[in-house]
Amino acid sequence: MNKSAIIKIGVLVIVALFLSIWGIGYLKGKDFFSTTNSYYVVYKNINGLGASSAIMINGYKIGQVTDILFYQDTSEYLVAELMIEGKYNIRKGAVAQIYSMDLMGTKAIKIVNGKDALFYQDGDTIPGSIEGDLMARVNMEMLPLKKKTESLLSSIDSVMLILRLVFNENTQENLRETFASIKNTIENLESSTYALDTMLAKKKGVLAKIFANIESITANLKDNNKEISTIIKNFSSISDSLAKADIAATLNKTDSALLQFNEILSAINEGDGSINQLLHNDTLYRNIENATYHLNRLLRDMHENPKRYVNFSLFDFGRTIYVKDEDDDIKTKEKEKGKGKNKN
Repeated sequence: MNKSAIIKIGVLVIVALFLSIWGIGYLKGKDFFSTTNSYYVVYKNINGLGASSAIMINGYKIGQVTDILFYQDTSEYLVAELMIEGKYNIRKGAVAQIYSMDLMGTKAIKIVNGKDALFYQDGDTIPGSIEGDLMARVNMEMLPLKKKTESLLSSIDSVMLILRLVFNENTQENLRETFASIKNTIENLESSTYALDTMLAKKKGVLAKIFANIESITANLKDNNKEISTIIKNFSSISDSLAKADIAATLNKTDSALLQFNEILSAINEGDGSINQLLHNDTLYRNIENATYHLNRLLRDMHENPKRYVNFSLFDFGRTIYVKDEDDDIKTKEKEKGKGKNKN
């Protein structure tokens, strides 16, 4: 084998070795053709973080974890070496926070940038923290809902227990009877409405006349609105007149007149005058009645026998005219009969 062939083989081996090393580094996230900065973060628990884990900032990958070592040969703390592309500067005050990228729990580091104007330099140590994983956050957010659900289930159990105690066989039977009664009521209501509809259908003409009469009445009221207004005004004026009238004075006068009348009646009842005697003495009443009776008889006799009382004879002057009473005649006859009996 000549020297040229050996040289070619050597060059190919070197190139292949370089490509292999570069490819492996590229697959690990290392780029030999770009500048990178290394930073260190101390964690007490890396929570499953491993080498080649991604480093993210605002959801964009800017580097990866290159190595994880124990801090100063102790097992209490771990140091993660971060390799970040040189074009991305980390402000001081930033925090390298471990978090879960997905539901599978894939761990990564996200850089929570600070607000300082200065930047970390290559080889500096960045403060670290651990964010709860996605499942933990979901569990934390679901915890209140879980408690409410448990409380609701407990309440539902209590309600179901109460329902079982209340809705026993007797209650169920009562409910069945109640629903049966409701059904019968609805059926009766349906039959009543049907009967009402039938009656209204039969009395449709009568109802039409009634509504026509009502319409006529309302029309008359509308046509006579002015007259009705006048009547209302007259009533209003009458009521105003009554309100303005001195009714109290009139009532006082009436009371005074009644009082005087009562005094007159009292004087009649308590006095000794003719009216009192007429009211309370029977003798005066009987005398007046007897005089009235005889006066009536005299007037009747004068009407029936005027010749007894009027005589134009020139020779009858001084003649006494006497009017006999029927009672006197009766008494005379009775005396004569008595004398005749005595003679016998």
